[in-house]
Amino acid sequence: MTVASVLNIVLIMAAIGIAIALTAPDVPVLTLYIVLASAALVFPVLTWPVTHTLWMAIDLVARPMGVEEIAEAQAWLTNQS
Repeated sequence: MTVASVLNIVLIMAAIGIAIALTAPDVPVLTLYIVLASAALVFPVLTWPVTHTLWMAIDLVARPMGVEEIAEAQAWLTNQS
């Protein structure tokens, strides 16, 4: 969740910066608001698979699987085949 929030905030802030830089003297505030609000709803959906996978990798590094969990996972995989 944290990884997704940070990534999405960075994407929105970058989009705001680029939009303001490209339209500097006369910034269309309402248009930017509508577009960026829509992007704020769409970005989390598009980035969810990547951020979820990244968070699972961080979690596995922080809390490695124990012997019992590995045996349970192997048993589950054998039963699925």
